[in-house]
Amino acid sequence: MHASFQYSDTDKLSGLLPESRAAKQRDAAQRIAHVDDDPDIRDTVRRILSANGYEVDSFQTMNDFVVSLQGPVILPDLAILDVMVESMEAGLEAYVEIRKRFPELHMIFMTSLGEEIRPYFTNVSDEWILIVEKPVEPISFLSIVRSRLDKPEI
Repeated sequence: MHASFQYSDTDKLSGLLPESRAAKQRDAAQRIAHVDDDPDIRDTVRRILSANGYEVDSFQTMNDFVVSLQGPVILPDLAILDVMVESMEAGLEAYVEIRKRFPELHMIFMTSLGEEIRPYFTNVSDEWILIVEKPVEPISFLSIVRSRLDKPEI
């Protein structure tokens, strides 16, 4: 299934919201890893985030993302994950592995299933899971991303 984002003019996406506190403190672009098997979603997310000063690393599979975290690595500031990128189990297993190895990594789940996926996290995580439902409006999406990046702890 291909979900599309609801926007009309990506040129207007730049500068809609003030930069995040962390980016100002570091005076550098924040890195966001995005995992989604839909090339249209990957492209749209990349364009929205890039237009707002973020560096974006896109991955087609959860395995590609997990492999990118092997060895010495510069951890992204945020990971946006599509839970059902390969299968529900693969997404949840990758989440558990990432959380164990990198508890400081901020993560957001972007899914067309919305809150329907929350029960799958029962007994997987005791923490609050942030879920963004596709399609998403760019300004709201950017607000969520900035809010998560500005959160001092997980």
